[in-house]
Amino acid sequence: MDLKRPEAPYRAAIIGCGRVAWMLEDDPLEKKPCTHMGAYMELARMGRVEVTAASDADPARLHEFGKRYGVEKLYLDYKEMLSQERPEIVSVCAYATERAEMVAEAVEAGAKGVWCEKALATSMDEARAIIDAAERKNAQVIVSHMRRWHEEYAKAKEIIEKGGIGSLQSITGYFSGSFIHTGTHAFDVLRWFGGEIEWIEGSLEETTGALPWDIADDRGGRAFIKFKNGVHGALFAESKGYFFFEFDIIGSHGRIRIGNNGLLEYYRPAASRHYTGFKELSLHEFPAFEEVNIWTAALENLLDAMEGRAESRNKPIDGLAALEAALAVHESDRRGSRVYLPLESRLKIRSR
Repeated sequence: MDLKRPEAPYRAAIIGCGRVAWMLEDDPLEKKPCTHMGAYMELARMGRVEVTAASDADPARLHEFGKRYGVEKLYLDYKEMLSQERPEIVSVCAYATERAEMVAEAVEAGAKGVWCEKALATSMDEARAIIDAAERKNAQVIVSHMRRWHEEYAKAKEIIEKGGIGSLQSITGYFSGSFIHTGTHAFDVLRWFGGEIEWIEGSLEETTGALPWDIADDRGGRAFIKFKNGVHGALFAESKGYFFFEFDIIGSHGRIRIGNNGLLEYYRPAASRHYTGFKELSLHEFPAFEEVNIWTAALENLLDAMEGRAESRNKPIDGLAALEAALAVHESDRRGSRVYLPLESRLKIRSR
């Protein structure tokens, strides 16, 4: 159903006024906007949305946010904010261990759109509760697996689906960090490119340099994956002294390498320059794509989904699947064996 856009801007509120909510806008190296509030400000200029309230348990941080953006309705208790303000859109930027309850409370208070940070939750039951609440209240929820709004990733998926690298054979990902906090990004990309996962076999290692927003039980390590369509995958999440997030996608007639810091390579077979009668991979021009800001694209996608104009690119069911895969690595490490999905474990990751 295609609905009319409202004449007045949507009233939005933010829960959790930390880094991804707005503070990263002060990073001089980031392309702007690069946060929830940055995206809201962009769409506010178009008259589509206005942030009218915010909540955070830290009074100093809350005051700083309000002063910076001229938001006057500030609350230490997010439930009071939801009850008093009844926002139409809510960004949930608090820690993962708190998100499930916050999303459910937001839609119960009448929000028709929720933009939730990843990981969606810290247990399967929590993630399912979010899905149930959204369906019951007919609310749209998107999960911040941001590569869903990267047009270069969408173009890579298109190349794969159109046979541009032949039959997909394997996907290998590398990243710095732990499986829940960063790994849900990686598992979301794996599923998006490779399809549904059949089994995971993984092992964990101690992740050094834990940050305040990390999850206590979460760790990095290695995971080997078999997709239901026969494709194989692997993720390597060892501790590193540098930031790293990229994928190597291998097909029967080509290869794609894609990742952060501008990595974007497309290879096709060509006559070998070293062995007569053989072919080797040669760097090929990557097809053109439209460059967009992923933060404004995500917010626009949420608004369009609320108005019936588009499907969400990353629904709670996708957030659940990425979380399930990350939890399966933990479960495989605990059992010392391969774990088949769907995951039956009631494993819950503790807060720090």
